[in-house]
Amino acid sequence: MPLEAADAVRVALNLLEDVGLDKLTVRRLATGLGVKAPALYWHFRSKRALLDHMTDAIVAPVVAGLPDGGPWLKWLEDAASALHAALLAHRDGARVALGADFTTARALGEFAERAVEVLHEAGFPIGEATRAAGVLVHFVLGRAVEDQTRPAPDEEAAAIAAESFPFPLMARGLRERAGSTVEDDFRYALGVLLAGLEAVSAQA
Repeated sequence: MPLEAADAVRVALNLLEDVGLDKLTVRRLATGLGVKAPALYWHFRSKRALLDHMTDAIVAPVVAGLPDGGPWLKWLEDAASALHAALLAHRDGARVALGADFTTARALGEFAERAVEVLHEAGFPIGEATRAAGVLVHFVLGRAVEDQTRPAPDEEAAAIAAESFPFPLMARGLRERAGSTVEDDFRYALGVLLAGLEAVSAQA
C-alpha cells in the first residue's frame, strides 16, 4: 500500500511526543513507518518540510474553530489563545512551527490570513493589517517557545530563592507573582499587545 503523507505526519506527531524534536529524524520516522528513508522524500524533501506538514496538522483544528465575526479585539484574543494552547498541547509544538513555510503549513498561513481580514475590516489599512497580523503570530509562536522551556514551578521558585540569583527586584516581583500559571502570564502579555493594537487603531 502506498505511503500516505497524512499517515506519516500522524506517526511523526506521536514520535514527537515520545522523543522530542531534537531526536525526531526522517530516518527514525521511516523506521516507525516500516519503510526506508528514501520513501519519505517523495512527500518531505527535508526535515523542515516534514515539520511544516506537522505544523499544518497542529494548527488546522484552530483554524476550523475560528469564529466568523464578533468584536475584532475579542476575535484576536480568542484566536491567539487557541493557537497558543494548540502549540503547547504538543511536546516542542512551538519549535515545530517556528520558521514554518506558510505554503506548506497552510493552516498557519490561513490563521494569519484570517487575522489580516479581521484587522482590515476593523479599519487597519491592508499593509498595516498584514504587519499587525504578523506581530500577533510571531508573538504567539515566540511566547509558546518560551513557555515550553519554562522551568517547573518548584524549580523556578528555588532559583529565585537562591542567594546566587543576581536580580533582586526581579526576584521580589516573581515572588509576589507566585502561583501565576503559564496561561496567566500569556493572557497578561497578550493583553498588552492587544492594547497596543487598539491604540494604533484609534490613531488611524
